[in-house]
Parts: sequence; C-alpha cells; structure tokens
Amino acid sequence: MSKNVIARIEDLSHEDWLKLRQKGIGGSDAAAVCGLNRWRGPLDIYLDKTAETIAEKDTEAMYWGRIMEPVLREEFRKRTGLKVETVPYMLCYKEYPFMLANIDGIVHEADGAVSLLEIKTANGFAAKDWESGLPQEYYIQLQHYLAVCDLPKAYIAVLIGGNEFRYEEVHRDTETIQTIIAMEANFWNNHVLPQTPPPADATSDKAISALYPKSNGTSIILPSEADQLIANIEDCKNLEDQLKTAKAEAENRLKAIMKDAECGKTPAGYSVRWKSSSTSRLDTTKLKAEHPDLVAQYTKATAYRRFTITAPKEDK
Repeated sequence: MSKNVIARIEDLSHEDWLKLRQKGIGGSDAAAVCGLNRWRGPLDIYLDKTAETIAEKDTEAMYWGRIMEPVLREEFRKRTGLKVETVPYMLCYKEYPFMLANIDGIVHEADGAVSLLEIKTANGFAAKDWESGLPQEYYIQLQHYLAVCDLPKAYIAVLIGGNEFRYEEVHRDTETIQTIIAMEANFWNNHVLPQTPPPADATSDKAISALYPKSNGTSIILPSEADQLIANIEDCKNLEDQLKTAKAEAENRLKAIMKDAECGKTPAGYSVRWKSSSTSRLDTTKLKAEHPDLVAQYTKATAYRRFTITAPKEDK
C-alpha cells in the first residue's frame, strides 16, 4: 500500500482538521489544482494552503453532509450487500506526502478485494450536474484518493435533493493519476512551498480580491503582456456584443411567431412559454427624496475595487 497514516480524525477538532489539510492537497482540492473545477482554481487553493489563519467556515451544507454520512454509508451497504468500514484517519501518499486523503469508507468486495467509498450530498439545484454521469470534479477527487490509497476501484454514493440516492463505480485511471500527481507536485513544490502564487484564471475573482483588497493610490507602468490581455478582453467584448445581438434577434423573431399565444411547442419538442406577469419594485428615487433618514439608516457601505480600461487618446 502506498499510504501513510498521519492523524486519527476522531482525535481532532474541526479547526485542527482544517489546519492539517493545509499541510497538503486533499481530494476536494485536486480538481481545482488541475484547473478542472468550475468554481475554484489553483490560486484559491494556494491562498487556503498559505493562509496564516483558517478562513473556511462550517456551513449548513457541510454540517448536514457530515450528519448524513453514516446514514448514506448504511444505505449503500443495504443496496449493495457489501461490507463497509469507516476510515477514521487522515492518510498521505508515501512517495508524495503532500497528497492527502480523508476517505469516507472502505468497501470489502465479495471476491476479497478492497475498494474505497466517497459519500456526497447535493441539493436539488445540483441535480443537473449529475444528469450526464459523475461531475468531473468528483472524478478527479476519486482518482486522487485511488492514488493515495493504492486501490483499483472506488464507489461514489450521492443523495440528490434529499430524496434521490444513487451510486456509481469508478475504476482506477493510471494515465489520469499520473497527470494529477505531476500537476499537484508542480503546484506544491513551485507555488505553495516557495509561496509564489500561481497564475490567475477564470475562477480567480475572489482570490484576486482577497490578495489585493485595496488600491494604494500609486500608478505603475504595466508590461507589454498587459496590452495583449487588453486585446483579448476587447475581442471577447466584441464577440459578446455580436452574440447578444444574434440572441436578441432570434428571441424577437420567435416572439413574433408566437403572437398572443402563451405557450408553444416546436416539431423538435422544445417548449416555449411567453407568459404575462407583473412585479413590484421599490421606487428608490422616491424613497430617497421623501425619507432620506430612513434610507441612511438601512444603507450599508461596501468596499470594492472598480476595474476599468480606457483606450489611449488618438494624436490629433
């Protein structure tokens, strides 16, 4: 086996567990480090690992995920007939000790083989993420765990929307594991240890704001790379405008076809609804004019940095 036990989870507080996770890359970090997480990127994980204080808060979703874990582990056992054991340890890869694993269970197969079990809960809004199979973030997480634990197969069990239980088998993918190890090693050795932030990506909004929350009033000369980035931004804006215009035209032509009808169905099976509705909005202009003291009482100041780009002035 390639794993080492580095701590017994039951002996740790939640805060101590979070601090321990700072000492390496966990399964839930793996997809972000590899640039395959839709919500977080390498820069977010870098800030987590190098922060002096633990910023992560125990959310309701995290709390109920832990509460439901033994229930879903038992449900998996009932549905598969397989023996499942808990693993109350934080593990690491012997060869790559920065690779950590905190797995939800070990499954004993009928033929004597051993697999690992990962348990998830997902709200109803996340149901669409599972329609085409296992979300890529969880696939990378399982391959990370299979590497650390040196196992050939994993199961993932998920409760969706509180009332839909399902599970899937995921087999070890050696090529993917080699890529994960290489990317995690690069991230850990070339960014976390020397405390050199990785490049920003499309998911880095919060991380960039956390790194540089306030401007200091100075002015600098930007490198030539900035001109290329601005050119990319302008190209994207032009493309967005073109797509927005094309979308508006298609929607208006469709509305013209529907006329007064509220619903319509296409030969291909699409359903279109153009329904009359009304909404009530707060008249803030009138409220500010007639009750300025009340507005001031319920107005909250928010600090942020406004990002703008101004084109160079043309010579006359």
